[in-house]
Amino acid sequence: MCCGASSAPQKRIFYSCYMEVAVKSASFQRRLSFAPVGAILVLGAALVGCGTDVISYNREFRQTAFAQYDKHDYLNAAQTFKAALREEPGDYMSRYFLATCYEFMNRPQEAIEEYHTTLITMSNSMEGKGDIVTRRKVCAALASAIAKESDKSADLASIERQQPRTQENTLMLARIYRQSGDADLALARYDEAQKLNPNDAIVAKEYGLYLEQLGQTKKADAQLRLAYGLNTNDEEIAAALRRLGVVPGPSLKNEEALEKPVVPLGPLPEVEFTSKQPAATLSVFPVNTGATVSSGPRD
Repeated sequence: MCCGASSAPQKRIFYSCYMEVAVKSASFQRRLSFAPVGAILVLGAALVGCGTDVISYNREFRQTAFAQYDKHDYLNAAQTFKAALREEPGDYMSRYFLATCYEFMNRPQEAIEEYHTTLITMSNSMEGKGDIVTRRKVCAALASAIAKESDKSADLASIERQQPRTQENTLMLARIYRQSGDADLALARYDEAQKLNPNDAIVAKEYGLYLEQLGQTKKADAQLRLAYGLNTNDEEIAAALRRLGVVPGPSLKNEEALEKPVVPLGPLPEVEFTSKQPAATLSVFPVNTGATVSSGPRD
């Protein structure tokens, strides 16, 4: 039906109806569940073979939407991003910006819904799985939106129940508690997130800066030293260390991160002397044993 004699307008109507029923309804029913939505995969399969027209219309809508967004025309930008998503439901970037439009329009529930659906869409996309930078932005935006809710208990409980606990949702919880003013739970979740991945520079930085903000200077000192060792180019970390009286430099790096010596580790190999060694290399002078050596009778 998709690739038959259907005209472009008919295709757009078909995708629009399919998107509204399959994706949005599933998203509302499984809000903040972080489980893959099968409807997105089914819809993706339905688009195979008709992608050229769909992507073409999607790009036109996206270009218009971004132009509206840049002019702070969030109402019209939101409508145009929605049109782009009807053409290509897997366009996670349009969905992310749709969510930000809802935030600017003071529609937090719809923003949270779209941020969450963006994460699901990215999880079901090869491009989305590799786009770590955008995923981190979406997670941070979702945490901020939930923290602003007057009643966030349901959203927090939903994330807390997620199993297995990942660094992503643990860091999200830390941010929500931090922005909500619950320092104890925020610190507990930051500590948990760091244990899940001790080498994550972003977690180490946020944790250290938050400890400094709370006035826990001793813990902040150790945490910021760790963060600096993971990313020596971060000016915020360096500035925080200076505020604590610590001078940033190579000495703050972990031993494993320091420059390795040219000499190999371990004992030096022994040098073997053999009878084949040239005689010229041997000393022709007598060994001084401390005794007086007589030169013979004098005339």
